[in-house]
Amino acid sequence: MSGLFSIFNIAKNGIRTHQTGLQVIAHNVANADTDGYSVQRANIRTTTPFGIPSLNSYCGPGQLGTGSIVSSIDRARDQFIDTQIRKETSTLGKYDARQQSLSEVEAVFNEPSDTGLSSVLDKFWSSWQQLSTNPEPNSTARTLVVQNAESLATAINHNYDQLTNIETNAADMTNQQVSEVNNILKQISDLNKQIKAVKIGGENPNDLLDRRDLLLDQLSERFGFEVDKGNLESISINAKTSDGSTVNVLSGTDVTNGLSFIKDVKNVSGNWQVTVYVDGNVNNEKTIDIDEATAKSIANIDAGNNVTSLKTHIIFYNNDGGTDNIKAAIFESGSLNGNETISSEVMKYKDQLNNLAKVLAISVNTIHSGSTDPDDTDTVNFFDKEAETADEPAKVISVNQEIIDDPKKINAGNYLNGDPNFSEGNGERALLMGQLQSAGLDILNIKSREDFINKSDANVTPDNLKIGGTPNGITIDNYFKSTIAELGVSSQEAQRMVTNQNVLLSQLKTKQQSVSGVSIDEEITNMIQFQRAYEANAKMVSVIDGLLDVVINGLIK
Repeated sequence: MSGLFSIFNIAKNGIRTHQTGLQVIAHNVANADTDGYSVQRANIRTTTPFGIPSLNSYCGPGQLGTGSIVSSIDRARDQFIDTQIRKETSTLGKYDARQQSLSEVEAVFNEPSDTGLSSVLDKFWSSWQQLSTNPEPNSTARTLVVQNAESLATAINHNYDQLTNIETNAADMTNQQVSEVNNILKQISDLNKQIKAVKIGGENPNDLLDRRDLLLDQLSERFGFEVDKGNLESISINAKTSDGSTVNVLSGTDVTNGLSFIKDVKNVSGNWQVTVYVDGNVNNEKTIDIDEATAKSIANIDAGNNVTSLKTHIIFYNNDGGTDNIKAAIFESGSLNGNETISSEVMKYKDQLNNLAKVLAISVNTIHSGSTDPDDTDTVNFFDKEAETADEPAKVISVNQEIIDDPKKINAGNYLNGDPNFSEGNGERALLMGQLQSAGLDILNIKSREDFINKSDANVTPDNLKIGGTPNGITIDNYFKSTIAELGVSSQEAQRMVTNQNVLLSQLKTKQQSVSGVSIDEEITNMIQFQRAYEANAKMVSVIDGLLDVVINGLIK
């Protein structure tokens, strides 16, 4: 009797074991298309056998088995592949963000094209050449000069505004991603708590681990990091910064260093302050006192203690009210790195456009007015003089309204004061203006009209109009073309890296799927195997039931 009941228990445990196996398979099939899901397997082992020889036990021919049990349900995961994927995802995030923004910059300049700045510049110079041969007061060439000059100024203004928009959009994207990062860190912190609780209970929190790994994958798109494992499957996250160091952002269940977005940095009566959107929330603005060293790590500061630009839009800040933990967050990789890099790169293109606008205004005005004084009331400037001294000349450059209202005021001739034989008639000054197109200039060091004359071997007096140019100088046209060439190289490099990273990531994800992915064919095979085993164990229960009936009911008879 005890033997039959023992067999009955073995069969009963077998049913439970294979029922659990079928349940695991059903869970796998149900999540075959769930993002981040890792296939799970029921690990089956034998239970403790009956009959260990001792003084108090019967020593038979061998130990009798007592059946099987599901010892654990584990997920299939290769942590090494996970680490590789996250590393390469961070690299892709960096170059993908750059490539997208650089494509926008290329679209702004639209070179080469009939409507690009190079073409507009060429038309501007050509119109001066035409004016030099037709300088009469009522010549249509004068109107053409004004029209092409307005088109040039408008093109420069528009390009500059569009670059500013790209810069602003990159900052807005950074702020949005700061909020996303903080949200992900909070979710991982909460999952760490749940995972620890399940592990303490002796179970494997497979689905919770999958959810956490998926969040880590998403986080790796934003910045590169290292993961340290602690007790009970808890983890810590250390962000990789551009100087090669790491900053702990999450330790177990605590977000140790969240991110905040920098609105501005300023010096107030000798005291440095940074205003931030805490956690990237524009409705949670906070101004914090910082020391000079921290200010210099966040912003570029000139000799007069004025902030010229931000090095980063992000700081690590735990919102505890103190300043010890405030530090610049300049990441090694990820989209946050890409956005910050593009901000500085767009600023560089804006600077180059400012240099072009400034030297264009200074050189054209100097030749046109024949004066080194922008405020000389006896002369007429061709471009508004504001562009010569403004901090953002590309934003403000425009044709002098006097010239627009009366093209006859364009000084095309040799002399300046209305000599009927020269100022309107001989076209020499217009010819010199056209020659400016081919003159090599020390563009970066021309800050005033005196600089233009001294550094360009120029003379704008009536009896000796000339422009010799600067040895090893660069023309205005070629300066802009070099900017476009530099942009093209940067864009191609970013595109090449995006392509390479996508190929590499595709290979790594294929490997990951071979380990962790759900194969429906494999699950069906396993399902049939467990089904047959379940049926066999159920049959065993039926057989034992019949044998027990024989023994019990047979004895009654």
